Amino acid sequence: MEIDKELIKQIKITPILDSLKLEDIDDDTYFSQYKGEYISNSRLGKLVKEGVAAFFKNEDSPYNPSFETGSLIHQQVLQPEEFEVIETVFKPTAKAGLMAEALYNPKGTIPTDNEIKAQSYIIGYYKDKLTANRIKEFREKAEPYWRDRYIYEQNNPFKKGDKKRIYTDQRNFELLTNCLRTLNENTEIQSLLNPTGIVDVPIKGNEKTILLDVQIEVPGYEPKVYKLKAKLDNFTIDTEENIITVNDLKTTSRPAKDFNPEFFSYQREIAFYSYLLKQIVKKYYNMENPTIKGNFLVVSTIPEYNTLVYPMTPKLFKSGMSEVSYLLKCVAYFNQVKGYEF
Repeated sequence: MEIDKELIKQIKITPILDSLKLEDIDDDTYFSQYKGEYISNSRLGKLVKEGVAAFFKNEDSPYNPSFETGSLIHQQVLQPEEFEVIETVFKPTAKAGLMAEALYNPKGTIPTDNEIKAQSYIIGYYKDKLTANRIKEFREKAEPYWRDRYIYEQNNPFKKGDKKRIYTDQRNFELLTNCLRTLNENTEIQSLLNPTGIVDVPIKGNEKTILLDVQIEVPGYEPKVYKLKAKLDNFTIDTEENIITVNDLKTTSRPAKDFNPEFFSYQREIAFYSYLLKQIVKKYYNMENPTIKGNFLVVSTIPEYNTLVYPMTPKLFKSGMSEVSYLLKCVAYFNQVKGYEF
């Protein structure tokens, strides 16, 4: 990224505290309606990894099988009251599974070849290379799932108030089962997710969204408002001890002991979330200058599915927040000075 470093240093960021909100927003809404001009930590990551154009275009990331594994673990650890993983019906793996789920019809009808081809372009499943033989192979993978799911749903009709049903493939189900077992066995992780207080139980939030507008002033330009968003895995607010804690659940395909937050700039994520939570407790709980803690709750998705708690250090908090500030200033610079549009 070619930038005017001296100008970047002069840019000023001011939070607009009247805009601050703590919301309960589901994932579908968060990733669709709160997309556009909203800036999240993951979007800042695009600026670093993919460049300026990718940041402003903000297209969805390519399919990655590990995302589904992580999503399943997050749902069952942090929102088990909302999501139910069906244990007797399995879809195909990888993109074939995405195709099968997208093409499933609750009335039990089977999609046509043209419908399969059309969906392949949306999901990126072979696209224009979807030959007759590949369609046949896909049907052989998907039809058992369509049949089993239809039978299951006919025998277990959905009722208002039921948990959202999640269907996954057999490999991901086995990973989920093993990871949940080791996470539940880790008493340190469980105490962080569900803390107890001296007298009062600390306030806890899972998968809550914080929204905040900030005004960014670039010398020589009119001040402009930018919208920030964050979805926190887990946080606790201890009003007795004046402590706030942000816990971020991480999966890794390596042994847990090898976890290194700086490799993926994860420290920026917790620093960003902690800054927003600090504004929340000041506004809603009159907590001034709370002690801020952060932890990565790590689970390995390979045997022996080890877990560990990796605490944020003052050094990580400092470097993470410096990076957040710098990247937000870069966003304003490229938007206002260089003319990139959201």
